[in-house]
Amino acid sequence: NSLEVLLEGRHKSNLVTMTTDGVPNAKPIFKWTNNFSWTYNGNLAGKSLITQAVKSAGGSIDGVLRFSIMWNENGNDIVDLDAHAHVQNGSHIYFGNQRDWKSKGELDIDMIRPKGLGVENIVWKDIHAINNDVIELKINNFDKGRNTGFKAEVVFNGITYAYHYDGLFMGTKAIATVTIKNGEFSIKHEMPCAEET
Repeated sequence: NSLEVLLEGRHKSNLVTMTTDGVPNAKPIFKWTNNFSWTYNGNLAGKSLITQAVKSAGGSIDGVLRFSIMWNENGNDIVDLDAHAHVQNGSHIYFGNQRDWKSKGELDIDMIRPKGLGVENIVWKDIHAINNDVIELKINNFDKGRNTGFKAEVVFNGITYAYHYDGLFMGTKAIATVTIKNGEFSIKHEMPCAEET
């Protein structure tokens, strides 16, 4: 009558939601003959919820390199999480320094204690400006507010690396270190990568 499955955290983004009726002999709820449907977790059919949230908030999703964070999906995590990028040239991109003129990186969304879904976004649009650079990407819980975690993604030339942290998050968490050397991209995951697409 039942099946119990234990999944590793990296499989979380592969879960799907199934929809059907619960009444025998009910009228069809879909236009097709079988009375069920499914979608990837988050009802986005494989699309990134973070990317959609960044776009909706007015952030750029078209850069060669992007670091985005998201929190407060449940509406109860009204805290100030901040995206940080430490660039090898000595620059630090964050709420106090939103543009780095050398690497041309920019924090184009900065949210403080959002009552709805929270997102922040740092984007680099010129690969030549970050060539032969190392960039450390981190998240900081600025106001030390209680929360249930966050999601983050690093995107380079259309390849997305997704990260999830479930549970109370305090302090600073290193997400990934990105290196662009002679135009070649590499990434060191500072926390487990949940998915690469």
